[in-house]
Amino acid sequence: MTTLRAVVRLGDRPPLGEGMVPLVEAHLYGGGLARFVAFRVTDGPELERIPGAYAPDFGADPAYPVTDLLLALPETRGLSAVGQRLDTLSTKADANYGQSFDAMVFTTDVEWGSDGYGRLFEGRSQLEAHPFDGVAEVTLLAGASEAQRDTLAANLDRLDGTTAVYTADRD
Repeated sequence: MTTLRAVVRLGDRPPLGEGMVPLVEAHLYGGGLARFVAFRVTDGPELERIPGAYAPDFGADPAYPVTDLLLALPETRGLSAVGQRLDTLSTKADANYGQSFDAMVFTTDVEWGSDGYGRLFEGRSQLEAHPFDGVAEVTLLAGASEAQRDTLAANLDRLDGTTAVYTADRD
């Protein structure tokens, strides 16, 4: 049975105070192959489904589940100090390989040596090496595996910005 394991919220800092203005929310479902389903947060607020799903490799060292979500969604690339560079890399990947970052993350299997992997790897490196001006939060639910918990927390630690991990365990 597929169940909700974690929720990742990515957004902008509000003009005053703490918190975030959510731009994107991604739900991690498990029960077989763990995968993220992403939504744009629109006025209301309402969630607008983004086509495709992302199945991160939680066993990779390092793994990039949050970084890849930030790269795949144009709304969140701009939250990085190198947002314009990330947009350029995505455009070059699309021009050279027919796959922008969103296509690489949400519709294809981009592995070492595959078309466009170098651009995605460079995007990951750039994003994690420069300040992240937005807010990234992960809420872990009771069903999240230890690997998912550890991987999501480790990925947030590599982002140079405001991040938080919340646990919503149920007994």
